[in-house]
Amino acid sequence: MTSQICARCDKPTKQPVIVGHVHSASCGGRTAYACPGCAPSFPKQPDPLAELAALRRARERGRV
Repeated sequence: MTSQICARCDKPTKQPVIVGHVHSASCGGRTAYACPGCAPSFPKQPDPLAELAALRRARERGRV
């Protein structure tokens, strides 16, 4: 993998960790990276497939 810029400390890292996806109305968006030292400070990103599965289960039980 190539070097990426950390989204928190703005320093280049050769061991980037994906910490999120930035969406934009004018383009498709981009991936946000952090260095291994800063990565734990970012909130865990929700898994959209797990959220959809939970919503489906709730609807089947009549809770939504």
